[in-house]
Amino acid sequence: MNELVLYAIAGSMLAVMFYVIYEVEKWKSDRRVLTAIYIEGMMLTMNLGAYLYVAYHCLFYFLVINGAYAFLGLYSILLTKHVNKNVIFSLFSAFMVISEFFMGSLFVSLETGRPATFNSSINNVWFVTVMLTEMSFTLFLSFRKLDKTTRNYLISLLLLMPWFPALFSSVVIPFWASAIIMIGSTILIYETLYNQRLRANQETFTTMELMSIFMLMMLGEFLYFIYSTLTVFDASMIIAMAWFVFRSLVGPNPLKGNYLRSSKVAFGIIFLTFVMEFFMGGALDFIEGVFSPGVSGFLSSLSLPWLSPYSVQGALWDFIDIVGSVLGSTWFLIMMGVEMGFLAFKKMMEMHVREVRIRMALMMLAYAIYSIYLPTFSPISSIAQYIPYMWSMGIGTMAPVSNAVLVGLIGTYVVYAVLSFLFGSRNLCAVSCTAPLMYQGNFYDSLKVYNRTSRLGRKTLTSRLAPWYRAIALGVSLFVLGTAIVSYLNSEGIIHFTVYSVDITILIYFIWFDIMWYLLFISIPFLGTFACVTTGYCYWGVFNQAVSRIGLFRLKVKDPQKCLNCKTVDCASACPVGLTDMRASFIKKGEFRSMKCVGLGECVNACPYDNITFYDVRHWIRNKFHRASNKS
Repeated sequence: MNELVLYAIAGSMLAVMFYVIYEVEKWKSDRRVLTAIYIEGMMLTMNLGAYLYVAYHCLFYFLVINGAYAFLGLYSILLTKHVNKNVIFSLFSAFMVISEFFMGSLFVSLETGRPATFNSSINNVWFVTVMLTEMSFTLFLSFRKLDKTTRNYLISLLLLMPWFPALFSSVVIPFWASAIIMIGSTILIYETLYNQRLRANQETFTTMELMSIFMLMMLGEFLYFIYSTLTVFDASMIIAMAWFVFRSLVGPNPLKGNYLRSSKVAFGIIFLTFVMEFFMGGALDFIEGVFSPGVSGFLSSLSLPWLSPYSVQGALWDFIDIVGSVLGSTWFLIMMGVEMGFLAFKKMMEMHVREVRIRMALMMLAYAIYSIYLPTFSPISSIAQYIPYMWSMGIGTMAPVSNAVLVGLIGTYVVYAVLSFLFGSRNLCAVSCTAPLMYQGNFYDSLKVYNRTSRLGRKTLTSRLAPWYRAIALGVSLFVLGTAIVSYLNSEGIIHFTVYSVDITILIYFIWFDIMWYLLFISIPFLGTFACVTTGYCYWGVFNQAVSRIGLFRLKVKDPQKCLNCKTVDCASACPVGLTDMRASFIKKGEFRSMKCVGLGECVNACPYDNITFYDVRHWIRNKFHRASNKS
């Protein structure tokens, strides 16, 4: 069909929808709104009937559908006496999206002469252009009556709408664009929640609605690479459009909450975000060639061998394989680094103590260079396992234990032990590990309230090493040491032991840091922050913390009397690890030492009297020189 005719049809439909949107948004009278809804329904049935006629060449469908609606729809409106706005807005949003869906179907059939599919009805320029225009017009009319948070959420979603893969020559551009916009939107959402954290009520349920839509979009992109279909992605866009129009008219969800006062609300937000990030990371891995497309390609790209999923053992193994392969992948770490790095930067700018700022800057640089660039993209990436200090998480990081890598592995332990002795375990737990970047963003750092308010979090408070902590820390450390011995003996051919052909240390690392760590992370509302430190589960952290405990690092106070007179105890409240007993130690000893203290420095920054200072090898050397000069 002539393209000018299609433009004319689309333009006329758009003009009618502008009128309907205006009447519904302004709501000058119930009767006018009902009339507008009736006209919108007529548009829907006309598009549906016309599509069926064009696709299947049967005029009967067109006449029956439109005739039935003309009578029944008008009859329903005449009988309506009481109008519920939420019902009308829901009906209006559904009618709009369904009408434009069938308009897309109609135009595809007019252009191709064949019936349209679900995907082709959505992934065409007519549907996308008309829906974007109608969404923009709805937001324009509602803009002033919406609060700033809702406006920002809707604008973020609107920016995602043009990136339909079928409109581009390659999926790379739209998928990368949607990922970048979604990362920016997530940062905006977390920034908004953090800045409003003192409010009794926030738009937390509206936030979860939006994050659910983001999650569905990313799931759709992820599944596209496996099954070569955009069905889930297109369905998510339909849901997103209907939600957008509804929230533009109604405003935010009336259910409110504060993420710092409700562990369930906080968990809902974190969980939805994490699942969205999981699928986004997986999609980026496909785009960048880490995973091969298709079912067989994806399964062959996983970190562990694939087992038959028709047994409980096999299904569990495969689930761990899929989840860990994505969470441990390069592009997942890069995506998380950008998102969490921005939040950490914002937190860093809140700090006024220079040493804390420097430590946080080093933390961000270490994530980018030490955790991503050097082991993956640098010229030394192929030989990193032979280099001391490059086994960033200890045993299992790089390769099985063998004579070939002993210098790199043992050298890493020696270097970290020296650094932990001289500077404290903060060289790992506050700088070079990826965990502090995740925990130290302003939003996630604020969740440390759950160290004190959650039932399990309270069990980890204070510097005391509870019997259960000692059991976990010692048990895990001995277990990993045992696996290292088994790995070495296996590598040397003395024994033959693997788990489904996987070296035991590689498997332990995979489960510990690509699965379990993230489970602890999304469980912050129930465990508190830095659960990797407070539970003793991290064998690499425990090693460095044990060395730190006998080393030079500690916190000192200039005047213990100020601690005695302090009424607010801001140091204990600021500690993300939950070391609430530091004040007592300051008063009694003038210093604080703990295996759990990883030197994040938030207590130093929070002290209103500037009374707390770091002490490590730098100060020890300075004191030695000072004493020597005094004697001379």
